[in-house]
Amino acid sequence: MTSRRRAGWVPGVVVGVAGGFATLEIPTVGWLIVVVFAILALVVGPRLMAIGGLFTGLGAIWLVLLGRVALECRAPAGEIGCSAPGIEQWLAVGAGMLAIGIGLTIVAVVRTRGSPS
Repeated sequence: MTSRRRAGWVPGVVVGVAGGFATLEIPTVGWLIVVVFAILALVVGPRLMAIGGLFTGLGAIWLVLLGRVALECRAPAGEIGCSAPGIEQWLAVGAGMLAIGIGLTIVAVVRTRGSPS
């Protein structure tokens, strides 16, 4: 990736990870961060790289944090302890966001390959 492409993708990943963490801890603040960045990326650009980075970071942090909960939070039914019922669909949402981010990043790289940076 050239520095021009990274200029959109890296901030997108950073905001995606921070916003993704916040969406799980303080949803209103987290989604506000994500939406504001997305709007700014669409207005200022580079659009695809920034949005690709945003979804990559958002999906990755959701998979890491929710995956950790799914792996470590196993209490048999009826026992006191941690349980995380129904977390599978949220893992799928995280995987979907990550896939969208990687897809948008690939499209952006292919589109800009050969064009001057």
